[in-house]
Amino acid sequence: MWQLGAEQTQALQALQRARDLQRLGQALAEAFPAVRERVGTRYGELIQLGAERGGAHGLSHLLALARYLSCWFVLGAEFESREPHAWAQAILGDTQRSEGAKVFQLCRRCREELARPGIASVDGPAFDAALATLDATLARAGALGTLHPRQRLKLGAACDIDAVDLRLREGSTPAQRYRVEQGQLRREPQAAESAAVTRVVGTETAGPLPTVLHLLAPPRAASPQRLRLRARCAQTCDAEVHPVVAHATQTGRLAWRGMLATDVSMDLHCADAAPPQPPDPKAPQPVLALEAVPTDSLVQLEACGLRDSGAPLGEQGRLQTQLSVWPDTQHMMLWQRQPLPELHWPEIALGREAPTLPAPRVRIERDGQVLDGTRWQQGLQALDQQLLKGMGELALAWERESGVSQGRLIAEPKLLCGTAAFTWGFAAAPKAPLVAPYLRTAAWLDLVACQLNLRFSGSLALQGSLSQLQLHVAAAQPLQAQWDRGPTDDDPSVTVGAASFSQPFVLGLESVAQPDLAMVDIVGPVHGALIGSCGLRLRPDGAGLQWFIHLEIEPVSVPLRLHDPLLGQQLRLHPLLPAMTLVDWSLG
Repeated sequence: MWQLGAEQTQALQALQRARDLQRLGQALAEAFPAVRERVGTRYGELIQLGAERGGAHGLSHLLALARYLSCWFVLGAEFESREPHAWAQAILGDTQRSEGAKVFQLCRRCREELARPGIASVDGPAFDAALATLDATLARAGALGTLHPRQRLKLGAACDIDAVDLRLREGSTPAQRYRVEQGQLRREPQAAESAAVTRVVGTETAGPLPTVLHLLAPPRAASPQRLRLRARCAQTCDAEVHPVVAHATQTGRLAWRGMLATDVSMDLHCADAAPPQPPDPKAPQPVLALEAVPTDSLVQLEACGLRDSGAPLGEQGRLQTQLSVWPDTQHMMLWQRQPLPELHWPEIALGREAPTLPAPRVRIERDGQVLDGTRWQQGLQALDQQLLKGMGELALAWERESGVSQGRLIAEPKLLCGTAAFTWGFAAAPKAPLVAPYLRTAAWLDLVACQLNLRFSGSLALQGSLSQLQLHVAAAQPLQAQWDRGPTDDDPSVTVGAASFSQPFVLGLESVAQPDLAMVDIVGPVHGALIGSCGLRLRPDGAGLQWFIHLEIEPVSVPLRLHDPLLGQQLRLHPLLPAMTLVDWSLG
């Protein structure tokens, strides 16, 4: 059996290429005789250049090259490189299309260009007749310069998506949100989400689908939200193949073909919002105003992208959009705290008095379902326990720092007492579904943030003098706020929902007569204060909000003047209370 060497093969291929170019030029001359007459002796160079350019676009079959050059003949050589015909470059550069599909669509678009006045001397019917001549002559001509058996070029048939519509299926139950009124939380229907996107060929809406559609849906455990997709295809290559609709989710991929793909209903679920790290099993749940990560999926529509007229809706006959599904779960928290009774030290420290801590009232709901609020209640009770411990340490520090004897402390504390109503959940933005929903927070706070009403007393013996001291702080700091965050509002819960304060101390001094006639006077204001902050703030890990309060004592001192009959007058800065933290509490 004879075998050709590499040089012999190359020589035969070059010979076959020259013959094919001659055949190509002859077929085009028969279809477009006026072009050959106009070009003259350079006609062969034009055919060769067109074959090279066509090869760069992935065209090798003689019929594909002939159809490509037909467009050159009517729109100009290398027309695809010019800006008015950028559509041709998009078709030829599509690596997903076969060469038959490329030249089919190329000639269809070229035919539309010929309908415009002043574009070319060849009219539409003449162009159609020339293509029919080329198809009949070169359909089985095979690839340019090939030595293999010749194959027929499959041009394809019109097959594209003419219209697509995506919207939430009618009858979907709208979510309900909580509305805050005078410390009460009521549920009301949430505004219906405008989740409809329509694309139709030949209209102002023609074009690709949005990159992302943002939707609200319940968590997986609840009834799903349903998205309806409808597609219309006037022409398809095969009713059992196209169109194709596919929905790829984290759990798998569903696909519909042919008639089943013209009306599809897709279930939408989302994951519940969860902290970035596993929560402490003792921490109260749910986390306040926790941002969620959407559950993403991909919807794809596909056809051949070949049309008898007009541009396809999507690129290369494909449309796709990402679905970002956000939880529409709505939470609410309502709690009330009563003030502590009047407290006395040293009676409490000696066990003579056992203070009764009033139990706070807490209600937590999620979409109308009452959740267990025990841990929230325990967390609010822990605030009173921490306050008792801090004031017990403060009562000891009063005697140690100031040097008084028979020291006493009486307190009537009100710490975050009153009513707090807070709700949160995602809500659709006005331009939904093209923009992401926002985390709505609403609150009504009517609280006494801090009013401890501390009254210290004791006897101070100082260099022969004896005085009765009365140190007290009685200022009150309210925490009253109301907001309902809209889609364009900054989140006020970090700023409006918090308060910082500084409450001064006041000292009263009554001198007691002594035999040596020494006396003490106050000669200036008391230095130091009770300072603190409280309300709502971001959690340290940034995942949601938490209730908090921080109280501390700045070093408290007072300038005194001592009158001594023998030594005269002396000025001194007398300490009363050391710097210390009373409460550092957070919940959530």
